[in-house]
Amino acid sequence: MTHRFHRRPLGPACFLALCCLSGCGDATPKTYRIPGRLVYEDGTPVPGATVVLQTTHDGKRIPARGMANPDGTFELTTFTDKDGVIEGEHDVTVVPLPATDSAAPAKPVVAAKYSNAESSGLKVTVKPDATEILIKVEAPGKK
Repeated sequence: MTHRFHRRPLGPACFLALCCLSGCGDATPKTYRIPGRLVYEDGTPVPGATVVLQTTHDGKRIPARGMANPDGTFELTTFTDKDGVIEGEHDVTVVPLPATDSAAPAKPVVAAKYSNAESSGLKVTVKPDATEILIKVEAPGKK
């Protein structure tokens, strides 16, 4: 009894397997670690707020978030912890952190208008070669 083995080219099968493993067509956009700073118009830091940058990529809204330190600096997270932000124009919102002591109401660190992308009026264009993302806001109580 004779058995014959037919050799078939493995190239197409290997290519298909690599595409499936690498996620062809569903790639995550590249992020850039650019330090940020949240300040009032006079340059003093805004402490205790969350900064959110949102852009549209391939028809999806993609947010990047960061919490401002006492000196106003922040690092952004888009997909994984502190991975940065994707390139492009972003709508910006700034939301005060919730009060930790419920006995004393927290004084707002930014005006309420900044908590909504439509009313904030803030936009930032992120470029890969940027050295800083600077966000300036009005002090609370200003109109």
